[in-house]
Amino acid sequence: MGLELAAARLGQTIATRAATAWLATRTKEKARTSSLADLAAAELSKPVQRAKLDTLVQSISNTIAEQLEPVLQRCPEDEIEPSLAAVEVALQHIDLSDEALLADDANPEVLAQRIRRELPRQDLGRFYDIALDQSCRYLVQVIRHLPSFQPRALAEVLSRATAQVALLEDVLSRLPRTSLYAPAGTDVDDEFRDEYLRFIGANLDRLELLGLSTKDHPPLPLSVAYISLTVTGGEKRRDTWFHDPDHRAHSGVRVESALVNRTFVRGGAGSGKTTLLDWLAVAAARSGFTGNLQNWNGLVPFPIRLRAFADVPLPKKPEEFVTGWLAGIMPAGWVHRVLRAGKGLLLVDGVDEVPPHKRPKVREWLRELVQTFPSTQVVVTARPAATDEKWLADLDFSSVELEQMNPSDVKMFLHRWHEAARAPEEAQRRLVTQLESREHLQGLASSPLLCAMLCALNLGRISELPQNRMELYAAALTMLLDLRDAERGIARILTASDKTVLLRDLAWRLTLGGLSQLPTTKMHEHVTRKIRSMPNVDYATEEVVAHLLERSGVIREPVPGRVDFVHRTFQEYLAGEEAMQDGQIDTLISHAHLDSWTQTVVLACGHGQRTQVTELLNGVLARSDHEPRKARRLRLLAAACLETISDVDGDVCDRIDAIVRDRIVPPRSMKEVKSLSAIGHRVLRYLPTSLDELSEAVAAATVRSAALVGSPEAMAKLAGYAQDPREAVQEALISTWLSFDLQRYAEEVLVDAPLCDGLGKIESVRLFPHLPRLGRLTSVDIWLPTEEALPHLDFIEYLPPIRGIFTWVEGKIDLSCFAGTKPQSVILVDAQRFTNIRRLPDVTSLGLHQQRRWRNLDFLRGRSLEYLHINELAPGCDVSALAELTELRAMYCQGWSDPETISMLPPVKTLSLTGIEPIDVRPLRDRSLNLLLRRWCNYVGVDELGPDVKVRWVG
Repeated sequence: MGLELAAARLGQTIATRAATAWLATRTKEKARTSSLADLAAAELSKPVQRAKLDTLVQSISNTIAEQLEPVLQRCPEDEIEPSLAAVEVALQHIDLSDEALLADDANPEVLAQRIRRELPRQDLGRFYDIALDQSCRYLVQVIRHLPSFQPRALAEVLSRATAQVALLEDVLSRLPRTSLYAPAGTDVDDEFRDEYLRFIGANLDRLELLGLSTKDHPPLPLSVAYISLTVTGGEKRRDTWFHDPDHRAHSGVRVESALVNRTFVRGGAGSGKTTLLDWLAVAAARSGFTGNLQNWNGLVPFPIRLRAFADVPLPKKPEEFVTGWLAGIMPAGWVHRVLRAGKGLLLVDGVDEVPPHKRPKVREWLRELVQTFPSTQVVVTARPAATDEKWLADLDFSSVELEQMNPSDVKMFLHRWHEAARAPEEAQRRLVTQLESREHLQGLASSPLLCAMLCALNLGRISELPQNRMELYAAALTMLLDLRDAERGIARILTASDKTVLLRDLAWRLTLGGLSQLPTTKMHEHVTRKIRSMPNVDYATEEVVAHLLERSGVIREPVPGRVDFVHRTFQEYLAGEEAMQDGQIDTLISHAHLDSWTQTVVLACGHGQRTQVTELLNGVLARSDHEPRKARRLRLLAAACLETISDVDGDVCDRIDAIVRDRIVPPRSMKEVKSLSAIGHRVLRYLPTSLDELSEAVAAATVRSAALVGSPEAMAKLAGYAQDPREAVQEALISTWLSFDLQRYAEEVLVDAPLCDGLGKIESVRLFPHLPRLGRLTSVDIWLPTEEALPHLDFIEYLPPIRGIFTWVEGKIDLSCFAGTKPQSVILVDAQRFTNIRRLPDVTSLGLHQQRRWRNLDFLRGRSLEYLHINELAPGCDVSALAELTELRAMYCQGWSDPETISMLPPVKTLSLTGIEPIDVRPLRDRSLNLLLRRWCNYVGVDELGPDVKVRWVG
């Protein structure tokens, strides 16, 4: 049965039944079996009056049918016929007298319940219930809406049928439409959405200040304090303009610019992954996105912490995404409707925080989500050790990796942290001075977590800040567990040592179980068991647990009934200490290949005695010799452990050094480069002093390995590589510039670098002021990200000669600044409009995208273009100038949908057509060309193209 026919049939049944009940009641007709025709004949003597009644019923039927169509759309086809037949039978036999309706309180839901009681249907599916509920809504409304009358006035009522139908149509249009995705209607969706967004904005808009009491130092809103970090991505997310995609590892791109429909964000411990997702949730809740993410305004965020599902099943239905106080008032099917409409923003945090054996289930869970709701925006985070960058590649996720904070990021972080803590300016100045004078602190400040710890320790007036990570964690825990309460004179029922013992035990049990949190009841069991071995603890379990949750500052109860550590790093640090205290060397060795244990093993080495550390590292290296598939990971782990070790057998150090030099360094690919980040700053000692004996690819990878460290020592190492003239090496040196202090890098690394025969490839306007320090710079290529859209191009006259420029622009852009220049390529995107276009010199590649449609293409006459991008044309635009572009090889037409205009395109080897409107490609059927088509566009006539048209579908 067709959809329209089914809706019409049910609409006719409802209208006829309502009119019959209405006439029978109003005319005092007691024969409930009388048909509508019989009732009308008894009251209406004239054929024209009966025709008006038919018109009224048919109009009501049509109105109901229109309302019913969306309800029927998602019904399985084989359920429509039996379900509608059953509903029709039910409506024909149910009592609709005034007395019966009043007994039901004129409530359609009560009426539907009565029908189910009196006419049970056990053999029909879900659609019968949906159709019955909606039919009862319409039926009751029609009967209530039709006016009361005396028999003699029936003809007068029918003479006003048009007005009655208009009023009834308005009433029915406001009824909630039941459907598979809206079983209770959608009338309160907007109200709940607003309430949900207010909750998200208020609940997540806070910056955690580790080490400070939130009572004494109210947190600054995250929406204000958020620091935008940079990422490394495998591929530029921009149009390649007919050239091959740029597969270099681009660094220094702001994370907001790198986010696309599906993004996999990887980052180390404390790199800001959770903070990023919280900020995205708050920005979405308040429609606060700008720049590249502006089209995300209006999305509904659904934050999902995977740590909460480490030991319980993943959500089986989207409605489980909403938890807490609002879940009880959420309209049924609301999350489904949001995701189905493409209005959802799914923020999945912490793939690494579920056990390794469960991660394939997470991946399949994500696969089902994106297949069921393909228009939903999704951001997923994980630590790099947990997954590689291609873990979600077949689900069309773009992978990026959070970088360490560069010096300018650190300064901004320090400012906002101290502002959030309401700290005196003197404290910030003191810390900045120490960071500038003590280079080891600069390395510690490279991640948001470690930088926040330094801020808290400095504010606590600890005179000597830590020298390394182990000292930093120890000092932070001392402050959290002891000093904070002692300085405030708060009574303590546990000493710092007692709290450490209990927290170590808890951390170890979580780590053994592959968990990030556990039920509060389990914590009570663990504490009860542990305090039996602590003779100086005389308090009941309930008091001890409450004290740890309220006063330790290290664990918390994020939701009622669940406990976790405020940051996973504290869990790893304390678990590593417990492992060494309890002699769990074999356990550490057997788990060493697991990414979730990496930091626990590294930090355990920092806690261990010499014999313990020697045994542990020998065990890890022995496994690397006997397990080839895990060898590289185990060897990198052994090398990473050297960072925290204070004493180990010399032979072990020599063995690890030899392994790193002979088997790990120098890296052969970008994948190997990224894996070296596990070693940290120590990687510098293994890198060669010269690149002369390395191939170009390995030499470039070596440059990027040094840049991973981002320290002054790394800058010194890179300065030694700067004279290598090979193009890949110079490109690597330029692309890592943004990871360092910009001025120092220019003066110490690039000052005399040959670059690419004097050409510098510039990817941020922040580099412009420092270009004069590059002594051998003769020309520049400018490729700017979306978030650095330029309001003008006046800077061109102050820069070295520009070979090419690709940038987003905004507003009215004057191109007269190009007069006197000789670029090869000019590609400018998203201007409101361009002026003085004729001042633009002849170029090989030209792309001009403006919001205003082009009304004139005469500026193209006389040019020797090979590549051209031009956006939508105004009706009647003369395209004859295109015929003069005899050297044109490739053309990109955005928004061109008129077949006649497309038929006038000049002969080119490569053509790309994109746009929102359907694009008819049949005028190209007889051409010989490569046709690039976008998967998200709608094309007509692709199957009719000739054999010489080679179609290639792209992103």
